[in-house]
Amino acid sequence: MLTENFFKQMDEKLSHEESLSLINEMIERTRNNIREKGAGSMIYWGYVIATLSIINYVLMRTLDDFDKSFFVWALMLPAMVVSFFMERRNWRKDLVKTHIDKINGMVWLGFFISYVVFTTAIVLFVFKLDIINKLDISHIYMINIPIIITLLGMGQFITACVLRLKMWYVIAAMTWIGAILSAIVNLETQFIIFAACMFFGFAVPGHVMNYQAKKSNV
Repeated sequence: MLTENFFKQMDEKLSHEESLSLINEMIERTRNNIREKGAGSMIYWGYVIATLSIINYVLMRTLDDFDKSFFVWALMLPAMVVSFFMERRNWRKDLVKTHIDKINGMVWLGFFISYVVFTTAIVLFVFKLDIINKLDISHIYMINIPIIITLLGMGQFITACVLRLKMWYVIAAMTWIGAILSAIVNLETQFIIFAACMFFGFAVPGHVMNYQAKKSNV
């Protein structure tokens, strides 16, 4: 009986160690997948949204009707098409995708859906107020960017937890600080903060991960 219990405990211990080893292997493989293929998407969106934010800022300062400046975000549609084909080309290459890859992907899919739902709700709300009450709705727009930046920080924080990357914890903290700052500045300055969050929160880390991938392959 004692011998059976001993070997049973050893088997359970070995299974536990094997499980941890498998999880660590999946995490490391997912990190490598992001470095080798996913970093390009991060860099792309970091630059695209930062550029659109700067253009929006410039248009707000130059156009007589600042509402027209927001039409620049219609360029997100062709940008999404380009991103789709980039992702399709990258992930069709020989990569061993793990369950953690899927989890991380679902995190950012959840962010995208939340972004679309929230933006749609804001547009409908603003439209309703403008039609019914004829109010000055500029303050409504100021809600949009802080919440979007907050959602970005949440996605970055979950990525940090899933992949156990210290860099992403720092990035998430910086993004959340950006969300707080954007809530206390004027509407024009919000777009500068948004651009900074995208540049330093996506483009720069993407370049860092690209560098790490090239260095590891040398």
